[in-house]
Amino acid sequence: MTRPPVPNGSTVSLLSNRPDTPDWQLRVTDRDGTALHGAAVLVAPEYALTCAHVVVEAVGPSAGPGSEVRLDAPRGLPGWESVGTVLAGGWWWDGEAPWDAAVLRLDRTAPGPPAATARHRVGDRVRVLGFPNAETGRWVTGRITGDSGSRFGYTQIDVDSATGFTVLPGFSGSGVREGTGDGLLGIVCEAAANGRAGWMIPLDRVPRVWGAGPDTATAVARTARAMTDLRTLLSPDLRFDLYTALDPRLRRRLRADQDLTVFASQLVSLAHEEYRLLGAVLDLLDEREEGSAGMLRVREAAAPLLTGRDG
Repeated sequence: MTRPPVPNGSTVSLLSNRPDTPDWQLRVTDRDGTALHGAAVLVAPEYALTCAHVVVEAVGPSAGPGSEVRLDAPRGLPGWESVGTVLAGGWWWDGEAPWDAAVLRLDRTAPGPPAATARHRVGDRVRVLGFPNAETGRWVTGRITGDSGSRFGYTQIDVDSATGFTVLPGFSGSGVREGTGDGLLGIVCEAAANGRAGWMIPLDRVPRVWGAGPDTATAVARTARAMTDLRTLLSPDLRFDLYTALDPRLRRRLRADQDLTVFASQLVSLAHEEYRLLGAVLDLLDEREEGSAGMLRVREAAAPLLTGRDG
């Protein structure tokens, strides 16, 4: 995210107490915990989600699948720390997607339960906790104003403060929470230079590769990547025709006009991980592709996923 200087008289309030139970938000720091790179959110007992650029900042330009970062949990469980390894199918950076995100597998049991997820709407009030110059965090509040930003798939948050600065360095990867609850809506990925607006990656737009195991996550990523070469998805009209033929449960979670990479990633992830409909989706694609070479590559990539559970 943008790294502006911290002004005097910041309007962000400092937390005074630790939570009664361990929070699902973690910090990403260097090996000795002295340099802050950002935050991460616990999305499953052994998995955390952060921004890919947080990993790049911690590791360097060679960062990618297999890279390791240090995480700790100052909110509720001081002394806990873990090494997080980027999943092979959980890395989206530069050309891999129109947003940046990374899924980390933890090498130690998580310090508390993962976040309960929620869906956002335009106009919703939200809260965000970051760790700039504050071990247990600083809160900012704001309101969701709609999709916008430097990349397709980002959602804008206008912060409440009319003066001073709000979103400080250290907020990248922080969870965006419901205004009056604790449900996780997404993660902060970017901020305006003046700090009065920020952008999040909504959680429902990130393929759910956590908990799938490295082989499954890789197969999901390869299948989605192969789908982006199909004429059925490359043509807006043909993609809309496919979209209307999908199971209603998938249509409710997708948009036909999404970025191609995001559409394919979400389609494969939702169809396989949540609804066991990947086989049916591939059959629909087969009908439209009529045995194309691209469809054969999709079938090959998806073979490890078709274990008889996808109808």
